[in-house]
Amino acid sequence: MVELPPDIPVYAYIKRELKNQIESGELPEGARVPSEFELARMYGVSRNPTRQALRDMELEGYIIRIPGRGSFVAPRQQRQRVLSVNGWRTVAIACPELECHYTRLVVRGFIEASAERGLHPMVYFMRLSNEAEFDFLADLRNSGVEGMAFWLQHPCEKTLELLKKFERSKFPFVLIDRYVRGMNSDFVVTDNVDAGYQLTKVLVERGHRRIGFMTTELDNTATEDRHTGYQKALQEAGLDYEPELIAVFTANGDSPGTLVSRVMAHRKRPSAFVCTNDGIAEKLVDCLMELGYQVPGDVEVATVDDNQFADASEIPMITISQAGYEMGRRSADVLLGRIQDPTREYQQVFLKATLRLPQEQAVAEG
Repeated sequence: MVELPPDIPVYAYIKRELKNQIESGELPEGARVPSEFELARMYGVSRNPTRQALRDMELEGYIIRIPGRGSFVAPRQQRQRVLSVNGWRTVAIACPELECHYTRLVVRGFIEASAERGLHPMVYFMRLSNEAEFDFLADLRNSGVEGMAFWLQHPCEKTLELLKKFERSKFPFVLIDRYVRGMNSDFVVTDNVDAGYQLTKVLVERGHRRIGFMTTELDNTATEDRHTGYQKALQEAGLDYEPELIAVFTANGDSPGTLVSRVMAHRKRPSAFVCTNDGIAEKLVDCLMELGYQVPGDVEVATVDDNQFADASEIPMITISQAGYEMGRRSADVLLGRIQDPTREYQQVFLKATLRLPQEQAVAEG
């Protein structure tokens, strides 16, 4: 018996599961769909929710119900005609937050490029849990959009299997900002190995020999690749990679003050830090100042600066910024290309970030 999730109506869950089976090809056109009775037995429920699920599926063009014979998967053309969104050719972009300057640039680029090509873009700003992300992607897939671009927030096994079903059924999607190692898919991301490498290399060139690394959890390719770039630059300069100079900020771990104090307590403390984002850089600067250090006099900071923290704080820093607007436009281009040709080679785009030194920031502000 299938275990039902507690946070979604039974009929809606059954309907979504059937849609996914149809879209992935597990139930091909013309295939018989389980009856109300069979579904009720499968899910351990009464026939009322299974009846509603099949009725909705018929109204939405997914199945054809023939009295005396049963329900069968409808032709794809019928589904597409019924599901069209207000007569527009529609695509979607989903990202975790609106507050970030970089995110807004990505969305703006995607919207403008989509509109120029005659597509109607729908935008979703949502922070999602594991289960909620799976539900959201599955429902969006079945909403009638021609394709979607999105940040993958939780690459858990269940969601990755859903994306593989998208791929097998030739449903167009593009991953933005981060990708999944070993998975065949289109993506447009920053060359984060190069970003971490460039930040670290500049610090080495400025005479630093002990360079700390501050990051959020290394649980996605963006932070992982920046860490790899940091290691690459140290190795190239003949400097040791020292795990005790690495601080990982976690939601349930030690406070930022504790982490920074621990790193700075070493007999040979770091004279510089690379931060994977400007939120981390802000916490680091605050902690260093509380400990009595001057930035950049005693400790120099280099960071990925998507929210323009360096300019706002007026503290001289080495920064690198992602090409958000270009990422949005390229994501729309890749998505449209996939819609036009579902069989083409995967497009895996790495965009260079822009490095700025403190004197360049001063000139830009002036």
